[in-house]
Amino acid sequence: MRLNGLIIIVSLLCASFAQAATPTHNRTTFEAARAALNSNDLHTYQTLKAKIPDYPLTPYLDIWEARKALAKGSDSTVQDVVEHFSDIPESINLRVAWLHHLAKKGDWKKIGQQLEKFPADRKRTPEIAMLSAWKAGDTKQALALFSKRWIKAKKVSGYTHPLYQQWQKSGHPTLYERWLRIDHYANSGKWKKIKGEKRHLPKDQQSLISYWQKMQTDPETMLNRFPAIHSPLISELMLNDGVQRLARSDPAKAWLQVQTLALKAGLSAAFLTDQQRQIALRAARRHMPEAITWLNSLPASAQNEDTRSWLVRLYIVNQQWPQTVAAIDAMPDNERQQSNWLYWKARALEITGHSDLAEPLYLLLANDRGYYSFLASERLGIPLKLESSIVDASAAAIAEVASMQAVHRAYEWLQLGSSNKASREWHFALQDASKERWAAATNLASHWGWFDQTIRSAYKADNLDALEARFPLAFEEEVRSASMESGLSSSEIWSIIRQESAFNAQAVSYVGAKGLMQLMPRTARAVAKQLKLRSRHPDLLSPEINIRLGSTYLAEMKQRFGSLALAAAAYNAGPHRVSSWLERTAFTAPEAWVEAIPFNETRRYVQQVMAFVTVYEWRQEKTPGSMIARIGGELEKVSLIQAH
Repeated sequence: MRLNGLIIIVSLLCASFAQAATPTHNRTTFEAARAALNSNDLHTYQTLKAKIPDYPLTPYLDIWEARKALAKGSDSTVQDVVEHFSDIPESINLRVAWLHHLAKKGDWKKIGQQLEKFPADRKRTPEIAMLSAWKAGDTKQALALFSKRWIKAKKVSGYTHPLYQQWQKSGHPTLYERWLRIDHYANSGKWKKIKGEKRHLPKDQQSLISYWQKMQTDPETMLNRFPAIHSPLISELMLNDGVQRLARSDPAKAWLQVQTLALKAGLSAAFLTDQQRQIALRAARRHMPEAITWLNSLPASAQNEDTRSWLVRLYIVNQQWPQTVAAIDAMPDNERQQSNWLYWKARALEITGHSDLAEPLYLLLANDRGYYSFLASERLGIPLKLESSIVDASAAAIAEVASMQAVHRAYEWLQLGSSNKASREWHFALQDASKERWAAATNLASHWGWFDQTIRSAYKADNLDALEARFPLAFEEEVRSASMESGLSSSEIWSIIRQESAFNAQAVSYVGAKGLMQLMPRTARAVAKQLKLRSRHPDLLSPEINIRLGSTYLAEMKQRFGSLALAAAAYNAGPHRVSSWLERTAFTAPEAWVEAIPFNETRRYVQQVMAFVTVYEWRQEKTPGSMIARIGGELEKVSLIQAH
């Protein structure tokens, strides 16, 4: 990464930091003490711990020791530990465990004191916070919170029973609350649970349960037999479920059904327009031609950014360019000025012969950097804006960040191979930092080779032009090897890594995707089998293995679909979804197809990957290739051959 004139100061700071960081044997002692604590060898643990009193991570041993004692029923040291080490993120875990311990003991006075000291713990322990409010005399709030939890069938701990009894004595659950709970169960198909609620309903409403269950399996038939219901709430709950289930299979039938039911069931205008909006958007995401009419028919009160955006996308997909311009012009100013709509207005004007009007819009976009800016520059035939700036920070700011104890702890966790704990320390310490401090943090993270936090810190510092810092050429040997084997370019592989994990080799998503290219274990096993790897359970946190498997899978998707844009969509959303989308709308207009990808996340993902490839080609001192051709893949290759 290129730095400013402070490069010597920064290098000296980082060198002195590394020397000041405890020697390797202290790290070894810490790990041995941790192992002894985990195995209940307390004598060895205390002996080892005494040898490293000044080691930055020794407080973690105190926290874990208190947590272990708490698990055995003793909280004698917890309060001192959580207060003394409140600046260490691991203490949060101990505090939460202690609050549960205190709740079981019924020590609500102590709980109230702790929640006053650490108010953020209210969100971490909502059930305990609810009980604490009740014990403090705020009965109204506590009962309201309990109703919300009951409706959503949230887990109820034993210590909540007294509040539950008062809640019942106060007239709960009401019939209104019970039907909301039934709706919650119905949406997740828990009909056994609903049968338990059914016996509490008035007799004239009990038959509605069996009707609702049948409606979920055959919504069209049952909606035609919709019974007369005197409760608007029950009608709307059931109809919302039935109509939207019908819309999943046939939006056109659902649209007609809503019109019929509006008269039959006496629906409110707000409910009717909400149903129509949901159906119209579902149809729009499927690129159904009638969705244009439906979206346009919605009253102004039902229009929102989603409906306006999808109307424009449908016009683009159907190449209705005058309508595209008119729909964009009708947007509120803050939406109309977004880069995607600036680009598509310019494109529509250009296609309809108004290049003189399109050029200023293209120029406005070309002055920036990103997917639409690169497309605009290419349309104009002008160079892309790819100059990289330095990450500027004062020597004082760098020294200040480098001296923070949390930063020392982050560094130690990195040396011990735990980037996730290091990241937690890093962000805990810098959560309220100024842009200048984040710039200093960017310098430190870069010198440590901590790629994901270099990228994130540069963003926090608003140093978006620091392209060398934000787009590292990391894991170069592994990437080049995978490139040779898979046939993908290094830029394509780096772009997926950058988008998936920001170069965090230990990244694990909430759904279980792992490593640099965020592979799901099942997919990885299938690719490993194809490559005839020895292990049936490849180590996805190994950069070499992860990059090899991920690149092979991406190359398969590219070969299957013929375009990196489609391959990226398949990598993110799954190949079966991309195949389904292609059945609805052929890939004959690649840019329009990408713009109309049904999932917002996948659309953004594909556009980011396309732009990142351009940046990575530039990072390798190559002239970036045509992004328009890259999006089109085989289709664009054919058109270029025909043109010549």
